Amino acid sequence: MSTANGEADPPDSAPLTGIVTAGASLRVRNTKHSYLATKLAYNIGRLHGRGLRLYPYRRIGMKVGKDCMIRRGVYLGSPNELELGDGSFIGRASLYCTGGVKIGKNVNVSDGAVIITAKHDVNSPGFEAKYEPITIEDWAWIATNAIVLAGVTIGEGAVVAAGAVVTKDVPAYSVVGGNPAKVIGERKKQPFDYVPGNYHPPFL
Repeated sequence: MSTANGEADPPDSAPLTGIVTAGASLRVRNTKHSYLATKLAYNIGRLHGRGLRLYPYRRIGMKVGKDCMIRRGVYLGSPNELELGDGSFIGRASLYCTGGVKIGKNVNVSDGAVIITAKHDVNSPGFEAKYEPITIEDWAWIATNAIVLAGVTIGEGAVVAAGAVVTKDVPAYSVVGGNPAKVIGERKKQPFDYVPGNYHPPFL
């Protein structure tokens, strides 16, 4: 099954709070603009050349900072609900942004990662969709094939290990792994000087 805006269903997680239910009069995320932006983003994401992608992404409503890299082949659902901070990198990942996704500065989202702001209410007779925003703070790393579910905040400098499924907030500078993700280590807190978004070879 899929969500009301055509997004794939995420794995189930803890009950959400402060959500907006599909079909309710208060819901404003799943708009005609979001549908159109998703369609356009699909084609933009296949263009060769970083500049040829970033300019139209901004034109369809994405907030993209300076020195960012969004690789070819990324999937962006409701990209007009995405904010990407300076120096951040998004690989061939899937971001379902209907509920709002805010990514800080110098964040690395690796290939295969899934970031999804929607789920279904399994106890609803109408199988209603629920949306809750995701925040990924500065210097965080979402590794290959990790999944970040609705309502989660990834703290500054945190690392989500490859294949992890994040259902709860991740503390700053912690390393989490597993399903569901748990703290498995810590990252040294120090001044970082790398900029993931600086990786942009020609024609990529």
